[in-house]
Amino acid sequence: MTQDLRQSIELLSMSTLELSDKIQNELLENPLLEEVGLDEKTKMPELFSFEEVKRLEKLSHEKSTDVNWQETYSIEGPKSYDQEASDRNQKYIESSSRGETLEEHLLNQLRLVRLTKKEFEIGEFLISMIDDKGFITEDLSLVSAEMGYSESKLKSVLKFIHELDPIGIGAKDVRESLLIQAKILFPENSLLHQLIGEYLSDLEKVDYKKIAKNLKITEDEIMVLARFIKKLEPYPATLYQGRRVDYVVPDVVIKQISSEFNIFINDEWLPKLSIQEEYKELLGTKLPPPEKEYFQTKYSSAQWLIRSIQQRRQTLQKVVSCIIDFQVDFFRGGIEFVKPLTLKEVAEKLNLHESTISRITTNKYVQTTWGIFELKWFFSSGVRSTEGGKESSKKIHEIIRNLVKDEDENNPLSDQDIVDLMEKKGIEIARRTVAKYRKVLRILPSNQRKRISSLKG
Repeated sequence: MTQDLRQSIELLSMSTLELSDKIQNELLENPLLEEVGLDEKTKMPELFSFEEVKRLEKLSHEKSTDVNWQETYSIEGPKSYDQEASDRNQKYIESSSRGETLEEHLLNQLRLVRLTKKEFEIGEFLISMIDDKGFITEDLSLVSAEMGYSESKLKSVLKFIHELDPIGIGAKDVRESLLIQAKILFPENSLLHQLIGEYLSDLEKVDYKKIAKNLKITEDEIMVLARFIKKLEPYPATLYQGRRVDYVVPDVVIKQISSEFNIFINDEWLPKLSIQEEYKELLGTKLPPPEKEYFQTKYSSAQWLIRSIQQRRQTLQKVVSCIIDFQVDFFRGGIEFVKPLTLKEVAEKLNLHESTISRITTNKYVQTTWGIFELKWFFSSGVRSTEGGKESSKKIHEIIRNLVKDEDENNPLSDQDIVDLMEKKGIEIARRTVAKYRKVLRILPSNQRKRISSLKG
């Protein structure tokens, strides 16, 4: 893969803010690039109607260039589809986001572990149970009974989770988390493992004399071991706090005018680039070979950057237009009308590779009538309906959230009650799936919600 092709692929996944930084850096590093001055008048937002987008799709963006970039290079890759890879990509899209949560961070890593479908389902469920400190405090035997899997199976999957970043995540308490970290980071230090496993409470009391006597080592040696423990994190979830982005700037704005949806690519404030004419002329003169090579390389790099930015913009237009086609009911009616959508569906409709759809929807936010959403949000799997169709998992989340919100606090809905109510709405869903979604939504079990309600009184 050439450096230019790598750059083009890199630009696809950049947000508009990141692209702005990239352009500024290139202006500093490439003397052939210059920023085209903007008019003093404020530019009107550029709107792209469906018809305009479809017309632009047919036009080549290479008209002003000497070489047809699309004929020379391809970032699309093979057009054949691997179903297993497609499914993995789809699952990644459903959880990936800019400023991802700890849960999403863990799920993204778990997808890289060799697990069966059932093991991944167990892992997904266990990760949803992790509290704000990074622990799973619920009794695994009860979880085993609820999920219908053996406790030994849960523990084997949980072992994989413990080894994810942050290390020690999903342990039952501080002691277990520290012990997991110590065994991974200091595998040969058996005394350290024993100290954490058997004498942590004594260590907290600074009772070095008791520990030294039992371990048959000196107090100085204990102090050395204690310094190792200070390098560990007792509450692993705290390592991930503060990574979330506090604000987003929408990369795309979708406005409804009459019955038509218009697409505004929010990049009018980005620097507009061109290649300085004097350098173009200089390339046509006789120069010493080293200088000729230098300017030719910079000229090629400048061309590629300008083309890649335009390619990114047009790809974003096409993908957003396609998402509107698939999710038009959402844009008209709101979250409850969102439909299941996969990368493969959009890729096939646009004749692009799934990886391109994945990249162009990464780190991009769209402003709609119903709020600001990440483009990846529109991709979700589905749950079967009684009519044979599919309902989006995001729609199911919203229904569960509203059912619990409107329930009788003194008689809260059990997971089975929610299953029954879903069935009346024409949606088939398993009780354990309701439990999983409830965990994702951070909704307590019905018995705990009832207990909290009684405390209020």
